[in-house]
Amino acid sequence: MRTLSLLILSTLLVTGCGSGGGSDDGTASSGDANTGSGTVISGDGSSGSNNGGSTDNGDNSGSNGGSNDGDNGSNGEPQSGDFADQMLAAVNAARAQARDCGGQMMPAVPALTWDYSLEQAAFVHSSNMANYNFFSHTGLNGDQPSDRVSDQGYSWSTVGENIAAGQKDLASVMDSWLNSPGHCKNIMSANFTQMGASSVTNSSAQYGIYWTQVFARPR
Repeated sequence: MRTLSLLILSTLLVTGCGSGGGSDDGTASSGDANTGSGTVISGDGSSGSNNGGSTDNGDNSGSNGGSNDGDNGSNGEPQSGDFADQMLAAVNAARAQARDCGGQMMPAVPALTWDYSLEQAAFVHSSNMANYNFFSHTGLNGDQPSDRVSDQGYSWSTVGENIAAGQKDLASVMDSWLNSPGHCKNIMSANFTQMGASSVTNSSAQYGIYWTQVFARPR
């Protein structure tokens, strides 16, 4: 069974926005992901995040501020190096201890390893969101997270994605994700064994910085 877990988080840059946010319930439907069919699980965050953020309604909707086929990100190169080390360390530190994700206790789980194909998939999506000013799991050409992973030649059995926008540093975005139940569950999921991530900045885009985490288990 190939499964795809989709979760979306946005920092709302609205004057007077408090630290609370919206909520959403998980939904499931069948879907194809390049090869084979799978189950698509949308965000199930049951409460808002901190840092002025809120969970989206989980329907993969977002505004499109430009027109492009969305096939390639083009704002520099994937970070790797220090960014990869710091992101992996933060995620594995979270996974190393049991955690309450919105009232559901998630046990400690094994550490992930970094995969550069997953990093590239994350970079393509963050770069497109930043450069074409939209915020959604669905790419400009209609591609889904599983499509972007498959496009990098990664053969997956399970794929998950967290996205966020507006948080200025890694500590802030991790804090937001871990305080949003659905995103926390993705980070704590024992179904995943590898990850990649990217952040891309563009001062002319609505949120300024766009974050993507991609989790997977290879086939």
